[in-house]
Amino acid sequence: MQLNGRNIPWLNLSQLVIDKSAQHGDKIFAVIDGRELSYRELESASLKVALNLLAIGVVKGDRVATLIFNCVEQVIMCFGAARMGGVWTPLNAGLGDADLDHTLRDSGARVLIADAESRPKVDRLDEALRIQISVFCIDDATGSYPAFSELLRDPESGSELPEVGPGDPALILYTGGTTGLPKGVVTPGLSLILAGIRYAEAFTVKPGERHFTTGPLFHALAIHVALMGPLMSDMTTVIDRRFSLSRYWQRVRETRANVIDPVGSVVTMLCNQLSDDSDREHNVRVSIGIVNQIPLEIPDIFKKRFGIPMIDVYGLTEGGGALLTTNRLDSYVPGSNGKPHGWIEIRIVDDNDFPLPTNEVGQILIRPLFPHLGMICYHNSQAKTLESMRDLWLHTGDIGRVDENGNLYFQGRKAHWLRRRGENISAYEIEAILGGHPSIAEVVVVGVLADVGEDDIKAFIILKPGPRPEEASIVQWCSGRIAPFKVPRYFEFVDDFPRSITKREIERSVLKKKSNANAWDREREMGRLSGQSSR
Repeated sequence: MQLNGRNIPWLNLSQLVIDKSAQHGDKIFAVIDGRELSYRELESASLKVALNLLAIGVVKGDRVATLIFNCVEQVIMCFGAARMGGVWTPLNAGLGDADLDHTLRDSGARVLIADAESRPKVDRLDEALRIQISVFCIDDATGSYPAFSELLRDPESGSELPEVGPGDPALILYTGGTTGLPKGVVTPGLSLILAGIRYAEAFTVKPGERHFTTGPLFHALAIHVALMGPLMSDMTTVIDRRFSLSRYWQRVRETRANVIDPVGSVVTMLCNQLSDDSDREHNVRVSIGIVNQIPLEIPDIFKKRFGIPMIDVYGLTEGGGALLTTNRLDSYVPGSNGKPHGWIEIRIVDDNDFPLPTNEVGQILIRPLFPHLGMICYHNSQAKTLESMRDLWLHTGDIGRVDENGNLYFQGRKAHWLRRRGENISAYEIEAILGGHPSIAEVVVVGVLADVGEDDIKAFIILKPGPRPEEASIVQWCSGRIAPFKVPRYFEFVDDFPRSITKREIERSVLKKKSNANAWDREREMGRLSGQSSR
């Protein structure tokens, strides 16, 4: 099908895997946690799972959840559920007991796939909840639950798959959220196919190339970039079970990867490792670039040290996932997240949703230019869905601007802007300045409740090896580089930040809740800075 000038060869995931199996047969599609999965095996195994789900009473529209780190079974479940009209719901394998209970109840999952690592959490679930769910375990030697292999048995003859349309729900991803409980983003099947097409365009990949990731398959980025992208592009994807900083480049070399996807603070951690002669001994042609929340100099350090160009991108789960805009190598604009290249419209608005002029900063709103590109709704939350899509624009909660050539510049989450004594302040702006201090390796800035209301600014700092600087010297270093009202009141040196399992993103909400007992208080030690408001 031709749509908006692009060829859309498949309208559902079943058509996709059938076609790929016919084209490539026993060619290896994925190597996940050391296990190989061919194109033919993906088609065959997912069909068996689909038919066996139907046999145990799962019907079109039912949610099929997984609670596992990266493994072959997770990928088979993704396509198996989709082929019978089920909705794959990959849960964050790091969920605690209360979070898991909430997410399972909210999703209404009929089936849950666990492994030996996550089985104790399943055991601790409220019995009334657990008996509502058919639990299968991948590698549980105790036999507490039916084995996953039961879903891979040859199904009885005569079973038929229901018809699945391009707009039917195929995936629910629970967002971490910045406030409140996680929300389930319901995504149609065609959205995953469109994400794979964007991947091919952005990275100009070729059949036979290899993608390497350590990203978890319960996150949109890994699903779109490391799973759908290579599948659509006739590649092989290598997916490790977990991220290992010490072994990352060794794995890149072992896998002969041409495309990689380290994001956010992972890029910083890679750059902070000691340099050696093997830094450029790899086959990597290009890396994804999601680097807005790290020190400004890190992306250039990464590119020069490892000899790898980056494709800077913007995306969000609700909007259809990754690569909604891409800063491509043949039209690279430093500092930007690139253009939408015909996939979406972008509007920048003020607090009242009125459009802002070119280059003015405001909330990013988007609207898809393809059917079934973005989310269908928030699961079980009509009110939140209507609020986020008011005026027929998706309100992303992100802050940015668009230049005169249509390039987007992402500047952070709306929730990461602070309000201090009547001034709106970007946490990322302060982090970028402090990140340039010669003794600072990483910094995170959050707002903490001030005595007079609104926010006081607090900086959590990881230092580089060497002499420990005095907090007062950091304050003095800020003079002339940042406005006085933006200089943090509190400074706290830490060994590491709390980070999410999904993208190794810093969990700012956890930092905001920390007391100031171990923090250095600038106003107590130095008084107010010249130029600060007395309000």
